[in-house]
Amino acid sequence: MSVDALGFCLGIGRAHATLTLKLDEDLGAFHGLNYEDFALLYLLLQGDDGCMPMPDLARALGLPMSALIRKMLLLEKTGLAERVAGPNGDSRRHAAIRRGGRLLMQAAVTTVEAICADAVKSLAPQRLPDIHAALRVLYQDDAPHA
Repeated sequence: MSVDALGFCLGIGRAHATLTLKLDEDLGAFHGLNYEDFALLYLLLQGDDGCMPMPDLARALGLPMSALIRKMLLLEKTGLAERVAGPNGDSRRHAAIRRGGRLLMQAAVTTVEAICADAVKSLAPQRLPDIHAALRVLYQDDAPHA
């Protein structure tokens, strides 16, 4: 790995850590969530009928299944999400967002959008699609690894 590649990857890690700290702080203060719970609930909002197969959700979050189950247990206790049987004969367990989760996420998404807009305000708006595309290559499962 070249020094430039190393510096770039370390910079991504630093940017992620800084953004995550800010998101954790504001999501916790205003909505009682942390960033990881927000990301999980946001993915469920994007899923079919607020539902997603547990293995797919674990993969999208970069978590082992055991960690996802622990997160789901906490979200179930607070009434934000639940584990359900798969629809249409799908034998896999699914995670689903509950009504309380949907209501909470309406406000939380607004908070996160504002934080993210502030985080990228110094970047040239026309470059954001290219930067986003480059990052997607880094986190795809089938991306080549050097």
